[in-house]
Amino acid sequence: METATLEKVRAKIGDVGAPLASGDNPALEAELDAVLSRGTGVSMLLVSTGDGRAVAHRSYNTLDPRRLSAMSNSFLTLGETLSRELGLSTADYVTLSTSQGSMVLVRVAAGRPYTLAALGHADTSLAILLYTARDAAARIGSLL
Repeated sequence: METATLEKVRAKIGDVGAPLASGDNPALEAELDAVLSRGTGVSMLLVSTGDGRAVAHRSYNTLDPRRLSAMSNSFLTLGETLSRELGLSTADYVTLSTSQGSMVLVRVAAGRPYTLAALGHADTSLAILLYTARDAAARIGSLL
């Protein structure tokens, strides 16, 4: 079902302000809910596999988690590759900043590679967003 159609349905039933969600790991879902409820200015969390498939997400924005998962993982992988090419150690995180907000991408330490994308509002400090994303990635790693 297209995102526009989903938004129309959500608007009709009255949950436009509720976070979108997906996944089948209750502990992971609960952790994503907990991070968003802390009020740190995070508006989206997206966990994806190393090959770019969405595992779970929470968002107050209209988005397609499948497309964002593929792009997020590719962007983080590109940052890690660039870091190696420069002769640096492995990249800890990659950021994208705009006037409308910032996104932090971090690798989740688990049995296999995962990516966590965290999106912050325009007024969210990049330092707070990074801290929140890294803390969430550490907690999420034990759940995957």
